Formats: sequence, C-alpha cells, structure tokens
Amino acid sequence: MVLTDEDRKAKKNTCRQNSEYKTDKHVTYVTNRLNILSHYSKSISNSNIPCCNCCGENSHVDFLAIDHIAGKNQMNSEPRLIKLGYSSKLKGKSLINWIIENNYPKGFQILCHNCNVAKGLIGNENTCTHETIRQEETFARMEEQSSFEL
Repeated sequence: MVLTDEDRKAKKNTCRQNSEYKTDKHVTYVTNRLNILSHYSKSISNSNIPCCNCCGENSHVDFLAIDHIAGKNQMNSEPRLIKLGYSSKLKGKSLINWIIENNYPKGFQILCHNCNVAKGLIGNENTCTHETIRQEETFARMEEQSSFEL
C-alpha cells in the first residue's frame, strides 16, 4: 500500500498525539543522553556524576552538552570517525543515537553550555576561557617559584 503525503502526515500526527508514544520516545532520549553524559564524564573527568570536563558544573544535567573536542567541523576530517559514518550535520537525537551505535567513540567530552559556547567563540582557538585562565595562573605560579632571575 502506497501512502500519500496526506496519509503520512495524518499517521505521524496520530503517533505524536499518543501520550505513550511521546513518553516512550522521551524516556529513551533522556536515558540515552544520560548514558552518554555519564560515560564521557567517567572516561575524561573521572567522575561518576555527569559533569563539565572544564569547570566541574554538575548541578543539573540540562546544563551539560556533548562537545566535539576537536571542533564539530574539524571532526569531519578524522578518518576513524568518517569510517563510522560521522558527519558534522549530526545533532540532537541523531548525534546521541550515532554515539551509542558506535560504542562511544573518542573525540567527545562533556562541557556545560557556558564552557561549550566560550570554547566556540571566534578568537578562543577552541579553548574555553577557564582553560586560558588556568594556564595564566600556572605560569604565574611557576614564575613566582622560579629561582632564576632574568
């Protein structure tokens, strides 16, 4: 049986209006997202609680984002990810499903939305402002502790 565009739309709307359909889809999405947040938090920041790899934010999972470490578009040229079917066009549910289907590949981390946005700002060279501040503080401490005089 061939469905017309109108038939497809009607069927789709019927599914969307079904509260069980919405609940099952939403529960699956939330569960999958939480699994990803937990996995990358454990493997990168060594925390059992989903948290930002940069600042440690962990007050609520809605504040956390899945970050492309090398940058979203730069990952298009990673041979191992291309082989797995990665595309920078993947986002939201599609990205979450792709990550799980490909067994949580390397190249992703968890950042809070603030760190994720700061990292992506032009001029920040794919580095969060927190990281720049930490480097400056480290260099200042090293200068203070240094016994060498210029």
